Amino acid sequence: MATPHHIAMELVDSKAGVSSSTVAVHHMFVVVLEGIETDIHVGTLHGNPGKVTVTSPGNLSADGLQSVLVRGGGGGTVAFTLCGDAAAEGVQSASFVQCGATRVDGARAVSVSRCRSVDVEQAGKVTLERCREVRLRGGGLLRATRCRRTDVESFGEVRLARCKGARADWCGSVEVEMCRVVDVSRCGAVTGDRCRVVNVSSCGSVAVTHAVVKMLEEKQLQSQSQQPLSPHSSDSE
Repeated sequence: MATPHHIAMELVDSKAGVSSSTVAVHHMFVVVLEGIETDIHVGTLHGNPGKVTVTSPGNLSADGLQSVLVRGGGGGTVAFTLCGDAAAEGVQSASFVQCGATRVDGARAVSVSRCRSVDVEQAGKVTLERCREVRLRGGGLLRATRCRRTDVESFGEVRLARCKGARADWCGSVEVEMCRVVDVSRCGAVTGDRCRVVNVSSCGSVAVTHAVVKMLEEKQLQSQSQQPLSPHSSDSE
């Protein structure tokens, strides 16, 4: 008996038509689902549980999967919902809602909401909300709201609101609002309001109101960053 993967692949092939050359290459996704790599441009791949569906040319959704990786799509859009480990590489935009470990490489736009961990590299605009552990390396604009720990490097513009612990290094402008503890080093302008503590090292200008602002040497800031958050911290706000 064919596995669910085989059934799904037969369904996709049957929709492909007589000649596969008619398929636009820029609408082809590569999906790695539970260790099995499959090219897909139409149809559905079923996991156990969950599924991957091409909802329209260049648009793919992944729902309820334990582990899934999506590549390509010629600048396509991928949406992950309620997945365990979810990753996207080389897509134009990727969104994640209530997933476990998420990873994105090379997307123009990234949106992540209520996920356990986030790892993003070389992205354009990144929007985060209520995520726990965030690591960002290289991008244009970051907007993070109510995240527990955010570690960002080499972004052009960073905006943090109501975050518990955050670190920004080698960024352009950094704006913080109602955050608990923020460490900022080697950035341009640092602005904001109503934060508990903002530790700053080697930045261009600093204008944060209603906050304890500490100007530190780089070694001092590294020491501060290694200290854990208060044990009274919780995920609820």
